[in-house]
Amino acid sequence: MKVVVTGAAGNIGRWAVRTILEAGHEVIASDKKLREESRSKNFIQADLRDYGQVCQLLKGSDAVVHLGNIPTDVRNTSQAIFENNMLVNFNILEACKDFKIPKLVWASSETVLGYPFVPEELSYLPLDEEHPTRVKSSYAMAKRLTEHLAEMFQNLTKAQVVTLRFANIYEPDEYEKIPIMHWNDERQKDVQKKNVWAYCDVRDAAMACLLAIEKSNLGNDIFHITASDTIMPDLSKDLVDRYFPNVTLKRPIEGHETLMSHDKAKKIIGYEPRYTWRKVLDSEGITKPMPEDQLALSKTNI
Repeated sequence: MKVVVTGAAGNIGRWAVRTILEAGHEVIASDKKLREESRSKNFIQADLRDYGQVCQLLKGSDAVVHLGNIPTDVRNTSQAIFENNMLVNFNILEACKDFKIPKLVWASSETVLGYPFVPEELSYLPLDEEHPTRVKSSYAMAKRLTEHLAEMFQNLTKAQVVTLRFANIYEPDEYEKIPIMHWNDERQKDVQKKNVWAYCDVRDAAMACLLAIEKSNLGNDIFHITASDTIMPDLSKDLVDRYFPNVTLKRPIEGHETLMSHDKAKKIIGYEPRYTWRKVLDSEGITKPMPEDQLALSKTNI
């Protein structure tokens, strides 16, 4: 397949380009900033707010992996995030419709479920794709509205539109920060309940993108993409009992399993997360020896 990857200079984008190339597909990588060290030989700098540029970028492709949004609420105003992301997402959907592109995969977010989560707003745990949504930021609002747009465009085109709700993304060399960021005191443990301690390794996120474009006969589908476990050394049931004692458990919780369920992605697209901080750190936060090749992409240009 000829696959366009937008946001190719971003965290997930860099790894998605590599993963899709290694699977034998042709990749057109694109971002608004130039990243000449991209693994793809075909890199096009494009402003996705310009529909003409989007059309030139997507024309003739077999699939699109759309990762090109402003990623956080930290460095931009609410207005800038909403204006940029909604326009960009509409342009991608519209161009896919106009050029009859059969497959689109795009990045939504855990934030549409109500981030930061509070006990009285959760209907049950683990959170699955059927859980009610509750947006609390312009970033989450743009993601949720685009989920609605995706459904509308899929109804119009009957193409395959896959929405991936990613949890907090970690790169391989970032796991060493976890004890400082999440474990050091009770206040941090309490703060980190805001996303039920969910996370996702960037390599698993990239694999989910590949699985979604290679899968056929889907319609408008939403999948949660997370690691298999939580970011905490505590047992998941203990975390629920302590921080969400009145939230109903939809099913039994085993061991350290994630509280943002990816069961649907496992069943339908074959998603099996391979990476966890537990391969990098022990329960005391001490770094285990790691093969150098697992850190290569974070230390060198790709």
